[in-house]
Amino acid sequence: MATIQLQEINDKVAQAYINSSEKQQQRLKRIVEEVILFWTEISPPKASEMETCIQHTPDVCGGNACIRETRIPVWTLVSLRSQGATDQELLKDYPSLTPMDLEAAWDYYKHHKNEINQAIAMQDDEN
Repeated sequence: MATIQLQEINDKVAQAYINSSEKQQQRLKRIVEEVILFWTEISPPKASEMETCIQHTPDVCGGNACIRETRIPVWTLVSLRSQGATDQELLKDYPSLTPMDLEAAWDYYKHHKNEINQAIAMQDDEN
């Protein structure tokens, strides 16, 4: 959507808000908040947000890259995905994960393939 169209929509919403009763204003505010939440959830995360989803903590999971504030290593997710698991299955099996966490994991793997493949190989050797 072009910026000019967004500005026109913004102007129309503001005008409707000003010309509405208090009850209608409250309803319009809830609708606008829901729309903002919707667009926020479907917008791709910024690179900096993706980076903060992945953490290396020395004494957690052997220092391997993990999803933020969890003990779920990126290599585990990559390994499961390579075995055919879908994102939906991973989200179901790991309810603490969000779609953004998985995107961060896939992005991390894309930029750190050697590290993740090495971690997977080490796990295969141990089993």
